[in-house]
Amino acid sequence: MKVEMLSTGDEVLHGDIVDTNAVWLATTFYEAGYAMTFRTTSGDSLATLVETLQQRSQVADILIVNGGLGPTSDDYTAQAAAQAAGVGLVRNEEWLVQLNAFFARRGSEMAAINLKQADIPEGAEMLPNGNGTACGFRLYLNQCQIFFTPGPPAEFQLMVMQQVLPRLRKDFPTPQQLLCLRLTTFGRGESFIAAQLAQIMLPDGVNLGYRAASPIVEVKLSGSEAQRASMLACWQKVKTLLNDYLLFEGKDNFAKSVAELLIAQHYRLQLCEGFSAGLLYWTLADVQAPLSDAQITTHYLGGVEKNGAVKTYHAAKKTSQPHQIFLMISPIIESDCLEFSLVTPQNTYQFRVTVPEHLLATRQKLQEIVVLQALYLLHRWLTDQPVNIIYQGFEVNT
Repeated sequence: MKVEMLSTGDEVLHGDIVDTNAVWLATTFYEAGYAMTFRTTSGDSLATLVETLQQRSQVADILIVNGGLGPTSDDYTAQAAAQAAGVGLVRNEEWLVQLNAFFARRGSEMAAINLKQADIPEGAEMLPNGNGTACGFRLYLNQCQIFFTPGPPAEFQLMVMQQVLPRLRKDFPTPQQLLCLRLTTFGRGESFIAAQLAQIMLPDGVNLGYRAASPIVEVKLSGSEAQRASMLACWQKVKTLLNDYLLFEGKDNFAKSVAELLIAQHYRLQLCEGFSAGLLYWTLADVQAPLSDAQITTHYLGGVEKNGAVKTYHAAKKTSQPHQIFLMISPIIESDCLEFSLVTPQNTYQFRVTVPEHLLATRQKLQEIVVLQALYLLHRWLTDQPVNIIYQGFEVNT
């Protein structure tokens, strides 16, 4: 079964807005067993929309069209659908009643331009909109079932859940149940990660995929639910090979998992940030991590002595607080160095790294990297694993 999506609108095509509806639909449909096979985008051109609808309807079994059902002159989707199907537009009286009621509840008069939102292609099935004024509709073209949906996310998502998916489940009641195992790595690039897994023998019909979004790489093992046992066996090999670079499995939030570990082990965390300028604090505060204190400094407070002690008041203070952990990201030292310090009740870990010039030139990206590296150090200690610098762009000074 081929399932496709057509997003419409100049603002989407030209990059003025991010197509969050496409991301949401891809995830929702995948989990429901209707994995998307193709996606495309069209601007606000009547001729292009007609051509695209005719073309994709000859390929897809299911096509979700999103956007262009508004009341303004650049909303062509209903007209394009009628032309592609070779029919005219008709006013849906049922939705016209709903439109009038919508404005009446708000104590306002409906503008004449809103009337077009009740016009759908002749023979199409109207799909009510529970969150707005644009009704959706379903029609068949070239044996393809096409659903036309409004663009605003709140309206789109409700219509998909209440109107589209129930009809798909009725017409395609036994979709292939899909399984996707995923994990997120840090510290190495996509080619390195792929090379680590190159010798793994995959079950038939199972795919291993990668999504690089520096400084992380997501690894996905995709197949059918019927292959769960063989996929899990393969997945264990993946996790073993990538253990040193593994941040988390599934769609979890890495900072949240660190916060949960701190809470479960009854630790409180004290922060001192230099180069990260508070990003580490906000990352952890956003997931309600148990923070006892945090400060931002523009001056280098520490230093590495032969015994590894951290020369700051905050680190020394932890000796009277057995459940206190201290984590520091220094300011830039000597123009190209950073220092990470992790002080636990049992040990002190301190690393000075040289940062390459190309990273120093991208401050925001480097801040994200150093925050992930700091969280990685803490996570490794909380999970009883070796604590070390893993990001390949940092040269550890010995």
